[in-house]
Amino acid sequence: MDLSFIILTWNSERYIEACLLSVEKKCVDEGIAFEIIVIDNGSSDGTKQIINNLPEPLLQHITVFELLENKGTTYPRNLGLKKATGKFICILDSDTEMKKGNLAVVLGKLEREDTVGIIAPKLILPNGKVQNSVKKFPTFLQKLWKIPKAIFGVKFSAPDFYEEFPFAVETKVDTAISACWIFKKSLIDRIGYLDERIFYSPEDLDYSMRVFKARLQIIFYPHLEILHHTQQISVTD
Repeated sequence: MDLSFIILTWNSERYIEACLLSVEKKCVDEGIAFEIIVIDNGSSDGTKQIINNLPEPLLQHITVFELLENKGTTYPRNLGLKKATGKFICILDSDTEMKKGNLAVVLGKLEREDTVGIIAPKLILPNGKVQNSVKKFPTFLQKLWKIPKAIFGVKFSAPDFYEEFPFAVETKVDTAISACWIFKKSLIDRIGYLDERIFYSPEDLDYSMRVFKARLQIIFYPHLEILHHTQQISVTD
């Protein structure tokens, strides 16, 4: 197995079919042997039925683990990571679709470059804009800088954002949101699983810091594009 996708669902009926079909198309087109591990966080909508009704060739690649309730992100993802058999891992949000770019090239880069911990593709919002998905490590001063926005509604460019973003070339960054992370499974042996004491955000910040402490790099990779159906409430969040 080349690549294991770890996808969480929770009332994801609006997006999950397109997500899974895009994964299948990308991997089949590029000749990547893949598996998809879906962990359902107690969905009460039609998510599981939609998955069960997918074409049989795709279903053969999918394993679903059903949780009785929403367990957040870290415990379910760790469950998927422990079941994964691929040499490489892709943590992928259920409201994404794989679009332009060569996934096999990303896997080759991870194979060749031992200093790379995580590759974070470009995330494209439904309106066509690039999601500001990478940031600098937060500092106490940066947190203080956000107080005027919270209290008075003052708008400004957040100091933990990269002024040059979106980058046109591969760029080393401090942190990347976990809507799409691609890494070697051996990274887990080196820095461990996600911290299950964190129910939801900032587990991606915590893991990014652990990658940094292991003297590995997080690379923003603009040549692979992922459509991300997410809400961006503010450009300074």
